[in-house]
Amino acid sequence: MTSPTLIFGGATIGQNFPNASSVQALLDLLKHHKISHIDTAARYPPGKFGLSETLLGEVQAAEQGFSISTKIFTNPAAGNGEGELSREAIESSLVGSLGRLKVKQVDILYCHRPDPETPLLEQAAALDSQYRKGAFRRLGLSNYSPKQVRDFVRVCEENSFVKPTVYQGDYNLVTRGMESELLPTLKELKLNFYAFRPLAAGFLTGTYTLEPQSDAPSQTRFSSTNPLGKFFRNLYGDPQLHEAMAELKSILAPLGMSSRSAALRWICWHSALEGAAVGTEDTRVMENPEKKRGGGGGGDAIILGASRLEQMSENVGSIEERKLPEQVVDSIENIWTVLKESRGAIL
Repeated sequence: MTSPTLIFGGATIGQNFPNASSVQALLDLLKHHKISHIDTAARYPPGKFGLSETLLGEVQAAEQGFSISTKIFTNPAAGNGEGELSREAIESSLVGSLGRLKVKQVDILYCHRPDPETPLLEQAAALDSQYRKGAFRRLGLSNYSPKQVRDFVRVCEENSFVKPTVYQGDYNLVTRGMESELLPTLKELKLNFYAFRPLAAGFLTGTYTLEPQSDAPSQTRFSSTNPLGKFFRNLYGDPQLHEAMAELKSILAPLGMSSRSAALRWICWHSALEGAAVGTEDTRVMENPEKKRGGGGGGDAIILGASRLEQMSENVGSIEERKLPEQVVDSIENIWTVLKESRGAIL
């Protein structure tokens, strides 16, 4: 087995990387780090829907050798996903994404969240139709419960439709509830797991505290100026979680190690994620495919985000330090034992 694939998460394209020149600088850095897969969505970045795809199309990222995946449009402010996976909605979203990206096909097309209203048969049939037209190579699901994954796969199998082979979900050292049921379900059904928020939206960098006199730093996702700031403050505002963070920092301090580095090294080298079996990696893209870290293929993956170029290099550098000392791994396991009761149901 290899280590999990590294993918760049494009939610900050259009926000922290606001124009073509900044996006091109980002792509150049990704090439340097041999990361060749970019994950985006029709709703990225928050509040500026479609701009991430537009900028990737403007710099012709696909023509530069990047494999791009996207997600069907969803608007959490407008409801719980009702009708978002109807035949018309799927076609409208996908046509828009392909046009903005300036491509005829994306690697993975994700259902960004379940649609509780549209019959599953209609959803699966519409996706299969687009697959047979060549609009995407692989089908993915995101934010589905284990039962919802099983139901979706069952409908696809019963009707000989394209089946999902990738699942994208939340996973980090303080969010591990998926290890009990979701990950075993995905393994049984042969879906790879692509983990987003490996740094818990920045919480594991240690920049967000519960200090009452100050807001989170303005550059972070926890800031009151961020469209999702309230959501992330609620998700990571539990005092017990902050106590665990303080404990982790106290363990790492004598080792001269940051919590960012520990979190990234843990998810890559010690978590439940599995890399591709040797010889199964997809080598379609980039100049030196045998050395690349990104792109479609077997095995699980880690979706790394960044708001600055230096941050991306720091993240990759941490992973390259490889396995953590045994005492740190044991401490992380002990921390999860404490947090499991309050955070074990988060998927």
